[in-house]
Amino acid sequence: MSPSYLKDLLLGGREIEFDFGTKRYVLKRVIYRSTTEFAFGQKWGEKITSSYFDDLYYRRIDGYSLSEMMNSVSGNQIYIY
Repeated sequence: MSPSYLKDLLLGGREIEFDFGTKRYVLKRVIYRSTTEFAFGQKWGEKITSSYFDDLYYRRIDGYSLSEMMNSVSGNQIYIY
């Protein structure tokens, strides 16, 4: 899945979940009173946040970056809500 498509989904209010290894990860946009951030992390764990999608896309979590994870998962492991 391309980074621009992911960003468009998030800006449209969608939430993306995907399975990588034995864990489920979540990528979503969080709207605060004064700012909007993107959040990424394990579904039932801590999330990392950033105001910039590209910063989040290349930052490593659990040894992998979001870009590496998205390139290795197949379409049937991605859930868009």
